[in-house]
Amino acid sequence: MDWARIDAIYLLCHPEKESDRWQRLQTHLTNRGVPKEKCITMAPTWGDQLCETVFSLYDPFLPRPCPFLSWKGRALSLGEISLVLNFWSGVDHALERGHKTVLFFESDVFLRSDFSPRLGELLDLLIPMEWDFVSLSDGVGTHAQPNQSVFAKTSVHKPPHQCPFRCTDSMLFNVDFLRKIRGRAFPFRECLDWELNYQLASIGGKALWVEPHLVEQGTSKHRMTSLLPA
Repeated sequence: MDWARIDAIYLLCHPEKESDRWQRLQTHLTNRGVPKEKCITMAPTWGDQLCETVFSLYDPFLPRPCPFLSWKGRALSLGEISLVLNFWSGVDHALERGHKTVLFFESDVFLRSDFSPRLGELLDLLIPMEWDFVSLSDGVGTHAQPNQSVFAKTSVHKPPHQCPFRCTDSMLFNVDFLRKIRGRAFPFRECLDWELNYQLASIGGKALWVEPHLVEQGTSKHRMTSLLPA
């Protein structure tokens, strides 16, 4: 894997508030061949730092030409709100530095042992394609190729439905897409995955899924306990 093809890897993880996860993540990424110099911590906000002024950014009653996409939209937890804010902080960093291709990892990712070569294969497949976002994990267990072996050859597919963000634990972005939606980021009304589903659909963005998936989300796979209520 030629890591020069990835401009930055944004870690949505707080070194102090999530110290156990942070330490595990550093070791895990190193063991999977992810270069430390590419990794940027992007967690300037934590739930307990928020106050009522956050409602200038999060509007649970924001009118849109579609119904709420999730049941929790009108009552996001402080953790869910801060995750959205931290994600956009990473986007701003990428835009300011003129990056082209970036990764976002949440604190509970588990990368496959052959993650680095598989990511290289994925990037090769994307060269002739138009794409905005690639989901690297299976999120809550959805697949474009059901019952496919985890040892199958790396491939990319169109999502089988119109809401392609299967959680947000591991995301590969074409920064041009992030530039297009940045001006529409605030106020928001959904948790991050559903907010991005809305933004993607609103501009007709092109999403893809890699199969077999390269990452597992520790929370959805019951390896870790969710910290979003924090």
